[in-house]
Amino acid sequence: MMRHRIGRRAAAALCWLGLVASCVMADAAERRSVLLLVSDNQNWNDCGCYGNRVVKTPHLDRLAAQGVRFNYAFATTASCGPSRAVLFTGLYTHQNGHYGHPQHYHNFHLRPEVQTIFALLKKAGYSTGLIGKSNVSPPEQLPLDYQPAVRAYDVVSMAREAAEFFRQAGDRPFFLLLGYHDPHPTSRAGSGWGIRRQYPGVRPVQYDPKTVIVPSYLPDRPEVREGLAGYYQQITRLDQGIGMVLDALERSGKAGETLILFTSDHGSSEPGAMANHYDPGVRVPLIVKSPEQKQRGLVTDAMVTFADLVPTILDWTGVPGPAYPLPGRSFLPVLEERHPAGWDEVYLSHVFHEVQTYYPMRTIRTRRYKLIWNMAWRQEYPLPLDTIERATWRGVVRRGDKTIGRRSVEKFLFRDPLELYDLEKDP
Repeated sequence: MMRHRIGRRAAAALCWLGLVASCVMADAAERRSVLLLVSDNQNWNDCGCYGNRVVKTPHLDRLAAQGVRFNYAFATTASCGPSRAVLFTGLYTHQNGHYGHPQHYHNFHLRPEVQTIFALLKKAGYSTGLIGKSNVSPPEQLPLDYQPAVRAYDVVSMAREAAEFFRQAGDRPFFLLLGYHDPHPTSRAGSGWGIRRQYPGVRPVQYDPKTVIVPSYLPDRPEVREGLAGYYQQITRLDQGIGMVLDALERSGKAGETLILFTSDHGSSEPGAMANHYDPGVRVPLIVKSPEQKQRGLVTDAMVTFADLVPTILDWTGVPGPAYPLPGRSFLPVLEERHPAGWDEVYLSHVFHEVQTYYPMRTIRTRRYKLIWNMAWRQEYPLPLDTIERATWRGVVRRGDKTIGRRSVEKFLFRDPLELYDLEKDP
C-alpha cells in the first residue's frame, strides 16, 4: 500500500515537474524580444563592414561580426514614409494604402483594416516602444506603451530613453524601434549634410572631402565630396548612438532573448537614389543578430525585402499574423546559410514620394539582372524636393551638365517604359 502511495506521489511530482518545465519553456519562448534600429537615407555600402574603408562605424561592424550581414537586402520603395509603412506592416504600399508621405498636404496613411507589427505584438502582451522617427500614419494604428519626445538626431538622449524603456518593460517581452534621423540631410544650406548642432556625449569625427568615396552614380564634384564628408560624419554619429543602445540592452540583462536588426529606410537623398528603383535608392544595409545563432560573422546572399521583416519578427516571437496573407516570408531559417536556395529574386513597388511626385514603378531584381517597369513613362520624372534641394542637383542644373554620374540627364528625366540592366556589366 505504501509502495502505491509513493508511486502515486512520485508520478504526481514528475507530472508537476514536467508542467513546470513546460511552463518555463513556454515562458522563455514568450519572452523573445525584438530591437529594430533604422537609420534614415543611408546607402547600403556606407559602413565599414560593407566595404567602405573611410567612414568609421565600429559598433555596426561589431554587430555584423556577432551576427549575419545581408548582401542583398532591399527597401521596396525609396521613400521614407512609404518604406517605413512596409517595415511596419509587411505589405507593399499598393496593399497597405500608405503610398506616399503622411505629413502636411500629402496625407497618405494606412488603410484602417491594416494591422501593424506594433498592434499584433501589443495584442499578444508585448511592451511596444518607438523612439525617434516614425513617419507612418495614423498613430492609432501604432499602439505604443512608450514614445518619448526626443530629437532623432540626439543619439545620446535616444539611448537614454531606450535604457528607460528596457527598465519599464520589466519581465514583459518587448518590441522597440529606434528611428534615427541620421544620416538624413540636416540643412538646406550648402551640401545639406553634416552635424549642425552638437549634442552632449557625441564625439564628432571630421572627414576630409578629398578622401571620401564618390559612388559611380554621382558626379565627382567639390560640392558632392563636401556633402559626402558631412554624410559620413552623420553616419559615425549614428554608429555611436547605436553602440550606446546596444550597451544599454546588455546592461538590462535582456540581450540573450532579443533579436537585433539594423537597416536603413532606403538609400541617400541624391539624384538617382531617393524615389527611384535604382540600387542606390532601394538597396539597404541589413544586419541581424540572433542570440540563437551558432555561426557568427556570416555574410548571406539571400535576397530579402522589407516585406520580409514582419514575417520574420512574427516567426521569432511566435505571435500569430493578421487574418490576411502577407507577401513576405521569415528569413530566420537562412540566418546561417551563405547561399540559400530559393532566395534569388525580389519584387519592388513605388507609387509616390510627395503627393506631387506620382511616378509608379514595379521592379523585379535578381543578383545579376534588374527589370524596372516605369508605368507613367510618358511623363517627365518628378524629382523629390529632397533631391532638388541638394547641391548635387543644383550644380547639374547650373552647369547644364549632360550627364550625372554614368547616366545621361535626359534619360534620367525621360525614361523608357522598361529598363533592363545586366548588373555585372552596367551596375
